[in-house]
Amino acid sequence: MLKSIFLIALSFSLTLSTAANAAVSPLPLLVEQCLQLRAPIENIQGHKLIAADENIDNNTQLINDAFALETSLLSLFNIKDRLNYYKSFSLPHFYQESVLQCQLHLADLMSDTLNSPWVTRFIDSLKQQQAKLEPELIQLTARLVTLKAEQLNLTDKSKLHTAQATVKQGLRTQELTLQFTEADCQLPIETRQQPVNSDNAKTHPNKTFNQSIATYLIRQKDPGCQKLVWQAYQGRAKKKNEHALNRIYQLRHNQARLAQFQDHTHLVLNKQYLSTPELVKTFLDSQTSLAPTPPWQLGNKLAQSKRSVTDILSSASLLSHIQGRAETLGFRFEIITDDIHRVWYRERLLGDIFVSSATRTKTHTLRVPVLGRQYGQIQFLVKANYKNISDKTRFISEYASALSSLSSSSHYYLLNTLSETQDTSAIGQLWLNMYLSEGIISPVEINSRESTMSLFSKQLKIFRSKVALNFYSATNKQAYVSLEDEFTHSFSLLWDKSEDYPYNFYAIVTSGPLYYQQMWQESLAEYIYLATKHCKNQHDVYKSLLVNEGFKPFELRLSALIGDPVDPLSLIKRIKDGFSFSEIVYQDQYDLTCTI
Repeated sequence: MLKSIFLIALSFSLTLSTAANAAVSPLPLLVEQCLQLRAPIENIQGHKLIAADENIDNNTQLINDAFALETSLLSLFNIKDRLNYYKSFSLPHFYQESVLQCQLHLADLMSDTLNSPWVTRFIDSLKQQQAKLEPELIQLTARLVTLKAEQLNLTDKSKLHTAQATVKQGLRTQELTLQFTEADCQLPIETRQQPVNSDNAKTHPNKTFNQSIATYLIRQKDPGCQKLVWQAYQGRAKKKNEHALNRIYQLRHNQARLAQFQDHTHLVLNKQYLSTPELVKTFLDSQTSLAPTPPWQLGNKLAQSKRSVTDILSSASLLSHIQGRAETLGFRFEIITDDIHRVWYRERLLGDIFVSSATRTKTHTLRVPVLGRQYGQIQFLVKANYKNISDKTRFISEYASALSSLSSSSHYYLLNTLSETQDTSAIGQLWLNMYLSEGIISPVEINSRESTMSLFSKQLKIFRSKVALNFYSATNKQAYVSLEDEFTHSFSLLWDKSEDYPYNFYAIVTSGPLYYQQMWQESLAEYIYLATKHCKNQHDVYKSLLVNEGFKPFELRLSALIGDPVDPLSLIKRIKDGFSFSEIVYQDQYDLTCTI
């Protein structure tokens, strides 16, 4: 039964949909396959495990055990990836219910597998034999241990998902009722985009806010009024989300206490490269600088700025440029049709990229490559033309994501989808993005709209990272004494309603204390790129960051790429100080990057 479902799933994955209507039609079949999927553990119950204390000279048996587990789980993983693809479309309500039911079923199957006696004994055997294991199995052990430790019971999982959905819905609320106490903050009638027509407005003529927040902030020239309305808008979801966010905090806190950590922040950071709140704080502080404008004046600032000048390129032309750049790393592209591009790395087939027209540039992983089992499949949605830098940047970023996904070289799905730590998982992709952008994306002009938005966005993310870090920390262990001061450090002015800080961004319930990781990885990837960009053997940098055939730990690969020291504090300092000319001269002595 399981084998037949797996074969159906594989054959089904060959059928691509390029629009929402096309994507919906096979969904009932996929859901049926999903709900009929039996627990993977049933397929490996009869597989004889090596005893945890058995003395062996090689890890052949453990490899066989690992392959048995991989075989049992792969159909589940493939269906999960396909479901995620369909979720990207606007589905009718009855399909949404079916997809949710299927996702819950897959989550239950995965939980049952990880908590089964067989897998528990297998993990124990891997731990006992770790000194004798090959590197790939050592890495697999770490992923299995992490996944097992992160499991929530069904009740807590349900509470968490419900609370997250509540927060998401609360942030979608656009309603904002604001009584102006100052007549000066009411826009003149001729500048309003929408009439005031609520019952409240009839009672208090010209003193009720019911406009688009963006429109108001652009049209309003008084900074005090801009700040008043912006702050009111930021706090709009507090009443709706306070209970849900507190519930999430309590669930995460209880999980941390069960794992013998003082709070959720310490628990999740313990598994990262920046492994303590103090290290994360040091990084965030090192990246804090004054943004070009406070948030409530951003609209006016952007309206006064000019876009950087760039040529209009068709998607075909832009893709040709990027593929030419990728070929210098060893990629080879076989154009099967205009819509199907087969990707090779030298003589190794990586998989297929299916190019489809859309209104928004986006990649979807249809099937994850697993060495010796299946090739990768990626859908790449593109617009007809790319007119500005932000559009081109997104195009290259999404294509770098596609090539990164296809570059995985492990025999195990988990190693191809999960990194050693979450805060190093995208380093290779970000490096590749910078490499592919070279010569295609020109640097943005100083004081341009793109420059202003980039600098502002970074500081907003830095500030929100500080908020998330504090929120999930025990009161006496919070990294920041005054978040009001931290806001001022980034935006020069005061946002005095600190009680509203956690309620205005959804990432606080999804990323939580790990929200810093995007800025951290972008900073580190840029440093690696600058440190190695003058070396002739760029393919070795690519292989080290993205292929990693030897399954070396990230720290060893990083040391080979940029030289020691690579401990977190030293890296933070090196990133802050920038890449100096003396290092560029010295890099010819690095073992990996510049050996000719």
